[in-house]
Amino acid sequence: MKACPLPSLIPFIASAVVGFAVPAAAEENLSWGGWSGDGSASLFYGLAESDHVLFSLACESRDGPILLAVPYESADAKDGAAYPLTLSVGSQALTVDTTGSRMEMDDLFILVGELPKGSDIKSLLTGTGMLKVAIGTEVTELPLDSIGKAAQEFLAVCSP
Repeated sequence: MKACPLPSLIPFIASAVVGFAVPAAAEENLSWGGWSGDGSASLFYGLAESDHVLFSLACESRDGPILLAVPYESADAKDGAAYPLTLSVGSQALTVDTTGSRMEMDDLFILVGELPKGSDIKSLLTGTGMLKVAIGTEVTELPLDSIGKAAQEFLAVCSP
């Protein structure tokens, strides 16, 4: 497995997935969002104007890696352990090797990985239905019907 560039990941991780626990009522307001500027961009699914994020992608340049971060809590979560994560829409799938990390400040366990070079993330993000994020037997479904502009802006910066 290729190691992720941890020093450049720290700001990405901190801004992407710091506040995982949110009251159930807030779940109704989850949506896609992102930002771009100075040749970098991010795309996330979470609660707007908060730190509650269920899925995040980021890049620092068009030619650089696309980094992924996903909060993950399980009884066997182990700092530094490898966790294969699969993104899928319909019959299309992409497996990403991730490493688990405990953020002590927030007591949050997250998986961080780098999408394999040449990955067709564009097809996944512009698909229809649900983006499935699978870690072992745990599957989270993220609706793609509202990803539109956020995905377009991310892909304009991060997709070759």
